[in-house]
Amino acid sequence: MNHTKQQIREIAIKVLNDIENTFNVDKIENVFYIENEEIYEGVNKGKIMPCWGVSIIAICDNADYLTILDETGEPLYYQNFNTIIYGIDKDANGKYFIKDV
Repeated sequence: MNHTKQQIREIAIKVLNDIENTFNVDKIENVFYIENEEIYEGVNKGKIMPCWGVSIIAICDNADYLTILDETGEPLYYQNFNTIIYGIDKDANGKYFIKDV
């Protein structure tokens, strides 16, 4: 494990603030380590890698999930409660955004 739960929480807050602009940290429900996560999007698609999951309270008591790669601490994708997966990228200024998948 390369990151702590607290480090991942801080990364998640930055990513979610960049994406949503007005993210409320109280919406983070849980941060958990996944030793063998299958990657669903991006250059590592199909690989099994250690990741962190962040569950986020969504509308109607549903949960969204942010997946962060343990090795780098970079977000991989955001999955909403409808199971739609959105890739995440970072611009030249270090701000995260949802990219077209």
